[in-house]
Amino acid sequence: MIDVLSHLNHIFQLVAVEKSSDEEAIASLIASSEIVVPDEYLNLILKNSEFEFAVSNTQYIRIWGASGCIEMNEAYHIQKYIPQSLAIGDDEGGNALIYATGQEGFGVYVVAFNDLDIDEMKYVSDSLISLLVNGMGVETLINL
Repeated sequence: MIDVLSHLNHIFQLVAVEKSSDEEAIASLIASSEIVVPDEYLNLILKNSEFEFAVSNTQYIRIWGASGCIEMNEAYHIQKYIPQSLAIGDDEGGNALIYATGQEGFGVYVVAFNDLDIDEMKYVSDSLISLLVNGMGVETLINL
């Protein structure tokens, strides 16, 4: 698996990061998730967590660690409104980044926390790696 931080696209600048999620939190996340948690996400939070990235110096996105992921999914009842999904981050502007299956198939989507509806999700990319390494879908985030 590719080391995302070593191959981070120039569009993103890592501005904050915390220590990795512990094994207990990761096990809890896996057990509570309605979807199979993608390996790319697990590998990322095993090394570090609570990532904050500047996007083209215009906005920010955060990728939560395991505990933050569990907390935010429960607090916003993500799976009640978008079954078979897992919110993994946000844009610090009221939108959640989620793994889900939408009109473009399974991948990373963005949706407003105040309008959690599968029909309102916007496709970002087929994976977190495609977004952070290849920059695929970054225009969707910039144009929110």
